[in-house]
Order: sequence, then structure tokens, then C-alpha cells
Amino acid sequence: MNPIRTLALGALAALLSPALGASADTSAAAPAWMKVDAAKKHVDFTIQMAENGNNGTLNFNGYARGGMTLVIPKGWTVGMHVINHGAGAIPHSLEVLPVTESIPSQGSDPPAFSGAETVNLVDGMAVNASDDVAFTADTAGKYWIFCGVPGHGLGGMYDYLVVSTTATTPSVKIDASVK
Repeated sequence: MNPIRTLALGALAALLSPALGASADTSAAAPAWMKVDAAKKHVDFTIQMAENGNNGTLNFNGYARGGMTLVIPKGWTVGMHVINHGAGAIPHSLEVLPVTESIPSQGSDPPAFSGAETVNLVDGMAVNASDDVAFTADTAGKYWIFCGVPGHGLGGMYDYLVVSTTATTPSVKIDASVK
């Protein structure tokens, strides 16, 4: 086949794949709410719970049901400034948990990493309250970023954190096909 035609067909397929139901995975290397210090192997995130009305306000930075994945190189330290933004005016919390076969009904101690949970895990933080979470991503694997308030995780208030042995810098992946 003609190489130019092959390139043109590949470009057309890439443009049409979301419309044809293929994965619409996109990545944002450095959103404004992520700050990377490569020299110190440290990443900071600002995580706003209930940032908007998405998923009935059960969301982290507007994403729910696994639509957002934070990728962290193994061994890096992670800081999260977590704010219950207040859309919906209900309490929320954050905990990093290992992914299991079924979604838990509420948060549970201990978190996957020491320090990887907000205060008031089950009762949730009040609207406009904030907390700082800090931990070392020292075990590779896939984890939930999970709201520990009963029923919120089951309602879709979870996203993912992947601790990777191959990533060299933190990144954020957004799956636009997740609603």
C-alpha cells in the first residue's frame, strides 16, 4: 500500500476512533493542580472534592468512577492538599486504598500507605474544610482514591492512583469516556 495513503488512513482512524466507541483516553502531563519537584522526587496535588456537579458532586477534581488516574513513580513522596469544595454541601473524605474485587461501602483503616487518608474518614470533612495528606508511594500497584463516607464510593466517588516501576515522572491520565 502507498505509504502516504497508509498515513492518511491512520490519521483518519485516530480522528474517528472516539466516535466509533474506541477508548477516548487523553493525558495531561501537568495540570495546574499538580506540581512536580523532580530533584526531590516529590509531587503535590490539590484535590478538590465535589469540585462541580459531575456525578452528583461525588467527584475528585471533577472526575469520578475511575475517570482520573494519577501515575506516580515508585519511591516518590506524594502530598495532597484536599479540600471539600462544597458543591452539593455534603461531607467528603479521601483515602488511598488497594483496588479490590468489589467497591467497599465506606473507608477503612489502615490506608494503603501510612498517612494516605484525611481526617474524619467515615464522617467526612465539612464543606470548605481541608486537610493535608502525605505519604511515600513505596509499593507498586493500582489503588483507589476513595471517599470513605458511607455510600460515596459505591456512588462512584473514586478515581485511581497507580504506583509505577516504569514511570519516570508523575502524570495525570483522564479517560474522557468515563461519565
